[in-house]
Amino acid sequence: MNIVIINALGNYAIQRCINSLYATTPDNKFDLFVFRETGFREQTLNKALKTVGTEEDVLILGDDILLTQGWFEILMTYYSEADILGMSMLYPDTTKIQDRGYDLVQIDDQVTVEAADRGKDKQEVSHFGFRLADSLCGCFVFAKSDILKKVNEFSEEGQNRFGEFIFFCQARKQGAKIGVIDHFLYHGGVSTKSNPDKKLGSISYAFEKEIWQDIVNKYVDKSWVKNRIRQTVSPELENLLTVTTGRILIYGIGTVTEFLGTKFDFYSDRFTFCTGLPEEAGLKVFDKPVEHIKDLKFNNFSLVLITPLFIANKIYRQALSPLLPETFDSPVYAIEADKNSEEIKYSIKELTH
Repeated sequence: MNIVIINALGNYAIQRCINSLYATTPDNKFDLFVFRETGFREQTLNKALKTVGTEEDVLILGDDILLTQGWFEILMTYYSEADILGMSMLYPDTTKIQDRGYDLVQIDDQVTVEAADRGKDKQEVSHFGFRLADSLCGCFVFAKSDILKKVNEFSEEGQNRFGEFIFFCQARKQGAKIGVIDHFLYHGGVSTKSNPDKKLGSISYAFEKEIWQDIVNKYVDKSWVKNRIRQTVSPELENLLTVTTGRILIYGIGTVTEFLGTKFDFYSDRFTFCTGLPEEAGLKVFDKPVEHIKDLKFNNFSLVLITPLFIANKIYRQALSPLLPETFDSPVYAIEADKNSEEIKYSIKELTH
């Protein structure tokens, strides 16, 4: 086996990743190659594949991965189950799940990939061993030699975000199976986000959505989309956005805000949109510019609604709370999502300040 580590985050990150590799892997089971990120991720991956070749199986790691004891043994246990294998991921230093593989779903009229069990504690979920999936975390991709000989490059159409997903789609069209193993690693989720070109490295949905739609149209076989989900809002959230007097500040311009804008009149002057990402400031949503949180006068708002899922508490503590004046006494709410196989219902939770 050839192991390729993509080094995007500098010496400290690569050393931690390598240390975890040697601490958890049997001796003499791999050859190790390290490639410094140049340009963007797909370019680096293609350089790596050209260097190591396709005669042996290849494991690709991002340098924000920490391997955990037993990963190699369980990979060998399920080796024959798929042509491309991934692992389940936890957020760093937590027991909170980042993903257990990704599945294609249609949410209302949009096809997306959904991270299985994201936000749950690993103690809450049932063990599955191995399952087929539509996509995997791109920072741990084990690809067998046979499939690499059929699909031996990563499309630059992925633009530092979706190259691995396109690779999975191309492999499936060559008959490959994609699978995820129920063994947890730690994943920082920041490797590709370190690119200095913000159009390539930003976490912003605003920069991703047009790229993603083009990829879906070109590479996704519609028969792969098995699950269809509708979005709804709770009575409490509906009441909050319709009855509240005064101005409402919406933090975040991602998928939840986009959906809520189909249900409520976000074009109204009552609503202002803000972000903590410099690259989003000045973009237009609902015919109005997005404000940066550092430029706001918070006392002008009757309430604040934080829309990004799973990270609202972090946004509030680290980005929003330090900027609130002592005289600010309006409520701050976070969006929460209650999901089943047919519906995502958005509700609210008040945050204390």
